[in-house]
Amino acid sequence: MELCLQFLSLCNGKDSAETDDQKRKNIAIEKQISKSKQALRKEQKILLLGTGECGKSTFIKQMRIILGGGFPEDQYEYYLRVVHKNLLQAASSLGAAMETLAIPYEDSGLAKEVEPLIDLFDENSDPCLLEPAQLKIIKRLWADAGVEKCYDRRREYQLLDSAKYFLDRISQIEQPNFRVELQDILRTRVRTTGIIEEVFNVDRINLRIIDVGGQRRERRKWIHSFEGVTSVIFLASLSEYDMYLQECKTKNRTEESLQLFQTIIGYPWFSSSSLILFLNKKDIFAEKIMYSDLVDYFPQYKGKKQDCEEGMDFITKLYHKAFYDNSEIVSKQKRLYTFYTCATDTENIWTIYCKCLKETFFNRHVDELCNNLV
Repeated sequence: MELCLQFLSLCNGKDSAETDDQKRKNIAIEKQISKSKQALRKEQKILLLGTGECGKSTFIKQMRIILGGGFPEDQYEYYLRVVHKNLLQAASSLGAAMETLAIPYEDSGLAKEVEPLIDLFDENSDPCLLEPAQLKIIKRLWADAGVEKCYDRRREYQLLDSAKYFLDRISQIEQPNFRVELQDILRTRVRTTGIIEEVFNVDRINLRIIDVGGQRRERRKWIHSFEGVTSVIFLASLSEYDMYLQECKTKNRTEESLQLFQTIIGYPWFSSSSLILFLNKKDIFAEKIMYSDLVDYFPQYKGKKQDCEEGMDFITKLYHKAFYDNSEIVSKQKRLYTFYTCATDTENIWTIYCKCLKETFFNRHVDELCNNLV
């Protein structure tokens, strides 16, 4: 009997020790959960993904205007140089296309004058101001009737979306006292290389937005930004349905974007992240659909020609099908939040941020993440 009592006493002591040890572990876990909840409520990490020239960098600029108070003075000087570089890029693209498409200049003397501009442009060079004589050549180039015909065939070669915007403003830009405006800054194009990170403090929450290069050669760097992402915003250009990749002249840009989208939604890093789709450049799409038939590039399109709403709905369904065809997404009952955007329109981005993202989605998503920690 005495041996039994001793054995029971030892067992009870062991159980008590294990209980105390488990209590300490539970307290430590609860403290960690509490810290994690506080961290989630203090910072949200948003990753911008998409193919090249879909509008990611423009969205970041809008966030600087809306949340960051705009741009410092030295940035205005920098963007003036970028405007000049974009003008040079547009002139170089048009000049090269004139030769490739065998379109004659109305002013026969322009071909020789434009040739040095074509050779001068280097995408990897730092932006710098053009000489007044160079700006005058570009101005004459844009006024040429042959170049107008070349511009009408722009889907056959690579041309900046903002080319017409800047070329139409060249009379103002060439003035010695010209100062860039916010719309000029939003329209500029600088190819993103590597990773760009912006942090904005909104209602005592750090909104960390990360922009990564969209070209194929840049995508291998993306993985370094995948950890701890609250939300993924995938940007896709509505207007690229009749365009082809700069890296691969036979690959349709919308098809490339869809394939990238399918890959991203399958990444395990984003299993707890919310997914947002921005179908961008709706303004350019509305203009382009009037003269470039969607059915010529997507034979499965059965909607009306020159119908902006039906065209946008068709492209939206392509992305939704890619999303909901993913069995893991269906099993987790995840939702894709979709918005039509014009990244150069501050009012449009402000409306989406305030009414759709800030007030409803982001706050709700943080609550869901915190609940999942319990």
